[in-house]
Amino acid sequence: MMKKLSTLFAFLLTFLASGVQAQEPVDYSTSANSTKNQAVLTLKDGSKKYYNTESVSSIDFSGSNVTVKQAAGDYTFENTVSGIAFKKAIKGQVKILEAKGWLESAYVKFEKLTGATGYNVYVKGGQYADYTKIDAQLVRDYGTYGRADAMGLKAGENYAIKVVPTNDEKVELTDNASEATDIVVKSYNRDGYAHYNATAGIGAYNNDGTLKANARVIYITKANAKTVTLEMQVDNKGKMETRTGIQDIIQAYEKGVETRPLAIRIIGLLKMADMPELGSSAIGLQVKGKGQNMNLTIEGVGSDATFHGFGVLVRACKYVELRNLGVMMHEEDGISFDTDNEHVWGHNLDIFYGKNKGGDKAKGDGSFDVKGTFYCTVSDNHFWDSGKCNLNSNGDEVDYVTYHHNWYDHSDSRHPRVRKSKHLHVFNNYFDGNSKYGVGSTTGSNIFVEKNYYRNCKYPMLISKQGSDINNGVGSSNDTKGTFSSEDGGIIKAFDNYMVGQKRFQPYNASDATNSIHFDAYLAQTRDEQVPATVTALQGGATYNNFDTADDFYQYNPDDKESVPTVVTGAYGAGRCEHGDFQWTFDNATEDTNYEVITALSDALMNYNSSLVGIFGDESSTTPSGDQPGGDEPGSDEPAPTGTIITSFDGAPSNSMFTVAGDYGDGKITYNEVYYKKGVKLNSKGSVTFTPASDYKMTIVLATAKSGRKVKVNDVETEGGTENTAGNYYVVTSQNITKDTQYVIKKGDDESILMLVILESIE
Repeated sequence: MMKKLSTLFAFLLTFLASGVQAQEPVDYSTSANSTKNQAVLTLKDGSKKYYNTESVSSIDFSGSNVTVKQAAGDYTFENTVSGIAFKKAIKGQVKILEAKGWLESAYVKFEKLTGATGYNVYVKGGQYADYTKIDAQLVRDYGTYGRADAMGLKAGENYAIKVVPTNDEKVELTDNASEATDIVVKSYNRDGYAHYNATAGIGAYNNDGTLKANARVIYITKANAKTVTLEMQVDNKGKMETRTGIQDIIQAYEKGVETRPLAIRIIGLLKMADMPELGSSAIGLQVKGKGQNMNLTIEGVGSDATFHGFGVLVRACKYVELRNLGVMMHEEDGISFDTDNEHVWGHNLDIFYGKNKGGDKAKGDGSFDVKGTFYCTVSDNHFWDSGKCNLNSNGDEVDYVTYHHNWYDHSDSRHPRVRKSKHLHVFNNYFDGNSKYGVGSTTGSNIFVEKNYYRNCKYPMLISKQGSDINNGVGSSNDTKGTFSSEDGGIIKAFDNYMVGQKRFQPYNASDATNSIHFDAYLAQTRDEQVPATVTALQGGATYNNFDTADDFYQYNPDDKESVPTVVTGAYGAGRCEHGDFQWTFDNATEDTNYEVITALSDALMNYNSSLVGIFGDESSTTPSGDQPGGDEPGSDEPAPTGTIITSFDGAPSNSMFTVAGDYGDGKITYNEVYYKKGVKLNSKGSVTFTPASDYKMTIVLATAKSGRKVKVNDVETEGGTENTAGNYYVVTSQNITKDTQYVIKKGDDESILMLVILESIE
């Protein structure tokens, strides 16, 4: 009997235990949703859990355990949570603060949208019939606002820019996008000797403002100036080397064989400490070739690209361009075109004080000197109280140089100071409060000075050892040494210049015994008037060769002299975009005649800093801006994006999920009104690899420029698809793909160019 009771008791215990057994806990997390306020738990394995805060009553902590309490039920993570963050819902549209065109570029400033973590920016107009995405590096964070600059644009009046925010899964939030229209883009002024017979364009750009065929673009920030890499050709047999750092990349040109167009785009402030070892100890960054056409442009992005503590030396180069940069507190010269250069162009630069070395170098040495150079243009630059602006030859051979539309803003002298050059043109410059002199001619040089505007320039023009240079005093104490030179004189031909406030200007007068000997320039009555051979320099006997009236003189379109200040100081005028981010107002009452260093200005330049935070989405370029405590850990895996994700391959994958092998090629398609230029060459070397973190429906878009209409996905050839002739693309049949599975896309029977991979979430 006892045995039966024991068996029954055991059965009852088992029955009762099975009836009250606790069910497995359920995790009621949801997917990432940018329209909801969400709590995000990052787990130690890198995965993330999302909870809509409207359904969460509390998140409790007990030691290393975290419990999420919701109406649907509680769920406890036992020692698996590494971080907690809260993401606000992204609502409303991006507010555009300003959108304007500039010179072969356009920019947009926008208010950062709460909750958005990045932005894709598109431009339409000019060479782009449909919206085309600009490079991600051009979309930057300035703390209180965002800014993007579209570069390499043709001139046009109907440009549009669209700003599309993205969430932390890099998915575009098209409903929150905004656009600006009716943007006017103008061309850089290519008048001058640099472009004489240079139909292919100077630097990396065509004369219409677009990048040359097969041009490469690299972006330089303080974070990568020492580490950026680029493959460069180093011998005539096609040998390639990977060069590291901006100076090493440029140094490869010294081999004399690399000629592929290259645009080096500078982002933000670069100080000497940010740079690798530079090629010139005296100047700084050295650009040196071996006489080949280098097709190189070094340019700033936006209004704050600045070299601080060093300048640029250009030597033995052809077809090199510097533009849209600021140069501050340089060691010696700010810019030096020095030795064996041809067809070089420096324009739209802001040149400030160099380092104070006392004496005639208290403001630095030369601001922008030209030596040993032929066919050169120095134009549209803003010189800020420079001491010695533009030396033209230090006794070496220099010729065929143009200076136009420069703003000599309270700079002291050398605008330019010229030796030897027999073909030198100075036109449409704004001489604005210059305490010593404007244009100076020595050593037999011939200068044509045309349609400039002189405001309070002490001596607008000087010829050494005569005229105003020796105070018009034959037999005076200054006879043996002139105001600016004791060298032999040259000849200046002047036509249609505006002058006000000068101390003295003495034109040639054949009927005046004094002014036929002591003159500052021959004053032509018409543009085409030739200077008679009887007009000679007092010391040295130089005459004028009338190069400016010869049949082979270049074509140009000067502005009226009265409009020069407005043009030069206007929105499309001298200096960087928006006249740069450094602002200073000179007091004309004191600074027009002062040639000493302005201490407050010098201090401001020494302490200058950019307000750039970084490039959106690029942690390596970003200065921390106060992330919320408990936020995502750097380097953690991204959660699986939801919705529709379009990944493009315009020089690089737009989504970090994808890895590319091989080369990129031009595809030029328009898909859903967006223009895409490049894709991955699916050939024997080319492939795309990725591992999705969720299940998706995958669609592959190829360019129709190649014959291939199929690809292989994990070595299985796809079926045929549909061709869209209007957009110049071919859609490969869609297929479902599974999360956590690696997929490799390769060429099918024929080569093709992979333009897009489109992933659609499977519910």
